Amino acid sequence: MLQNYLKITLKVLGRNRFFTFVSLFGIVFTLLVVLALSAFLDHLIAPHYPDVNRERCLYVGMLDCWNPDEQSHRMGPPSYHFLKTYVQPMETPEMVAVASLPSFANAYVGNRRLKLNLKFTDPNFWSVTAFDFLEGKPYNEGHIRNGDYVAVISEQTRDDYFGEGFPAAGQSITIENVSYRVIGVVRDVPITRLMVAGDVYLPYTVGKSQAGGKGLVGNYIGILMAKNPADFPRIREEYQHALGKIELPMEDEGFAFKQLDSEARTYLEYFLNLGLIDLGSTGVFYSVIAIFLLLFMLLPAINLVNLNVSRIMERSSEIGIRKAFGASSGKLVVQFLIENIFITLLGGGIAVLLAAAVLKIFNESGLIPGADLRVSLPVLLAGLGACLAFGILSGVIPAYRMSRMNVVEALRGGEG
Repeated sequence: MLQNYLKITLKVLGRNRFFTFVSLFGIVFTLLVVLALSAFLDHLIAPHYPDVNRERCLYVGMLDCWNPDEQSHRMGPPSYHFLKTYVQPMETPEMVAVASLPSFANAYVGNRRLKLNLKFTDPNFWSVTAFDFLEGKPYNEGHIRNGDYVAVISEQTRDDYFGEGFPAAGQSITIENVSYRVIGVVRDVPITRLMVAGDVYLPYTVGKSQAGGKGLVGNYIGILMAKNPADFPRIREEYQHALGKIELPMEDEGFAFKQLDSEARTYLEYFLNLGLIDLGSTGVFYSVIAIFLLLFMLLPAINLVNLNVSRIMERSSEIGIRKAFGASSGKLVVQFLIENIFITLLGGGIAVLLAAAVLKIFNESGLIPGADLRVSLPVLLAGLGACLAFGILSGVIPAYRMSRMNVVEALRGGEG
């Protein structure tokens, strides 16, 4: 039966090529946008190089020191001192790593200035991530104990500073008049992965790291890697217990406060609570995305409904004959829905090929340095879901109208 429906569909598509072209164009354009948006969300949210353990990690990235009496707040990322004192001693996480937020500095090659994103980390940072080392290796506890001025640099920084493909391990790089010995070169990371992206990675013990202060608020993030996500509740509980060890009220760098609020959050929760995207929870975030995609597909679906109704009216005599020979309304509805889903899947296949080409061009454009957007399996599944939703949305009303068509009316060509 399905094979017969597909044969009929192919004949229908070839019968009126203008309708077929217009339908495919609308489907391809809509699904191309859906796939591109899905690829971008996948790029931002899903665990990718080098942040492959993201789904096992919680992040301590915000402290809220406040005084209820005065309704005054001091908010910001934690300091290295806070993380070292209260977070690194935690026992439930498999490992705790520390990394700074982006900070920028200049390096000069002749008269050319390079603006570099510096990231200060501890050695555990290299264990919770999975960087591809093109040269050398990361710094370790020995470098930290000795206070060595060593650096791991990105591939792009190597090419810009030393020359494309020139071996950098063992060479020196001077940043803000301070010389560092390059001990490793890693494959570039997209700047959109803020937790791990950097041009130059330095030990937190070097002079400009801001790790020496004794305040609670600073410029660092704690990465708490669990053995598996099932440990998240226990890690969160232990973190709150660690906060309870802080004697309050207290004064931190001139600010007196009586309460300290902070949470260990997942990657997405961290960004949703920065205040930049105030959507409250991950469930609300995904709901907003789903509603947006549904509304985006609704307008082209309505246009396709009108095209499908016109196509049905052209086939009214065929429908009348089938009804006269005993075809039920249910069978006709199923047939038309299958036809509509088939053409939508055909358009989806074309959209996937175009999306792969568009994303490749975007990656090579340099608009997002190091971008690696691609049509991954989750993106393909999102596209398949969009195809089915689009096919059903645009096919239900015409199919229902076809099923209600009177036999005599249909045989007369749909005239009323």
